[in-house]
Order: sequence, then structure tokens, then C-alpha cells
Amino acid sequence: MAQVPYIQYKDLNEFYTISALCNLFNMDKPLLKKKCEQYGIDPRQNEIGEYGFVKYDVRKLHNAIYHEDRSQNERNDDPWA
Repeated sequence: MAQVPYIQYKDLNEFYTISALCNLFNMDKPLLKKKCEQYGIDPRQNEIGEYGFVKYDVRKLHNAIYHEDRSQNERNDDPWA
């Protein structure tokens, strides 16, 4: 799995559609859905009816996935593992 890129949280938009979040995280929809279910984060509907994620949920999900990826890579690079 490709690593989720580092993101400056202060530069995030207030709302991301599902497809925009897939682009931001460099992952496809089925994988994003799996990660959302794993961490208990559900898409919300905004005032114009689009489903997506508010900034708080994007930060929470990104933090979980980013650190999950980093810890997996650290274990692979550890000569004592």
C-alpha cells in the first residue's frame, strides 16, 4: 500500500468530498471506505447534499492512517525485528 502523504493541517479546507479525500490521501474509494470503517469515521452530508468529511474528521483519519503506515515501515526497517 502506498504511504499517505504528510499534510499541513492548517492548509486543509473545511469540507472534502469522498473523491477529493481519495485524491488528498492518494488512495482509492474501497480502501478509504475500509479505513473509515476501521477507525469509526463516517462521511457526513453538507448543506448542499454532498457526502464527505469535515476538517476534524479528515485530520483524525489522516493522523491514524499516517501513523499506522509509519509504524509498519519502521518494523520492516528494524534489523532486530
